[in-house]
Amino acid sequence: MEGGKVALVTGAARGIGRAIAIELANRGYDMALNDIETSADGEETIKEIQCLGRRVLFTVADVSSYSDVQKMVEMVVEKFGRIDVLVNNAGINIDRLVTNMSPLEWQKVIDVNLTGVFNCTKAVLPHMIAAGGGRIINMSSQGALDGPVGQANYAAAKGGVISFTKVIAREYAQYNILCNAVAPGCIRTRMTDSIPPGQLRERVSKIPLGRRGEPGEVAKLVAFLAEDGTYITGQLILINAGEYI
Repeated sequence: MEGGKVALVTGAARGIGRAIAIELANRGYDMALNDIETSADGEETIKEIQCLGRRVLFTVADVSSYSDVQKMVEMVVEKFGRIDVLVNNAGINIDRLVTNMSPLEWQKVIDVNLTGVFNCTKAVLPHMIAAGGGRIINMSSQGALDGPVGQANYAAAKGGVISFTKVIAREYAQYNILCNAVAPGCIRTRMTDSIPPGQLRERVSKIPLGRRGEPGEVAKLVAFLAEDGTYITGQLILINAGEYI
């Protein structure tokens, strides 16, 4: 095992997760990437990180399964010897009005978006404690705050992430482990690309800066928390161009 900083990013094949992985690799991190399956997007992300001269490990795991997560973390530690930064980014959405949402659709989103954060954090914490510290960045959402119609499951899960973040920050500050949450607004991803054009234009018109954010802008905030935010823990940081204040 060579020395060096190591970051684990879940949901890293594309979108915001991919941008975070590449940003951290640019800053000298060896990267452990996770996604639910292999894909062309994941292969492209791996190649880009390798082109930056960083080591990379791609692990297929369902973050809603604690046994999957345990195996993933064991693989990362076996290859790299440590995990300095955990970015809990994996997430899904199944949008329905509550009257149309099945209990299974509710639970699936909770399992991935909230329980997945618990699973990964629980599995990584012992390694960070043994190493004398670490950084955990949890991806929440503006949707946790503004009551998006049709996203009761998503909003509840992302709201839970905020509360979970605050607890972890208090419980593990004594071990020099900092934990923060990032809440993106309207970012240019496949999720917002799928919004009907008229609805998307209406939403963007309400953003003071008049545009969607880019995944790379979110990635720079996450990298700041991973690298420079030495006196920041237990906080929710919105990145939304003033759409929700």
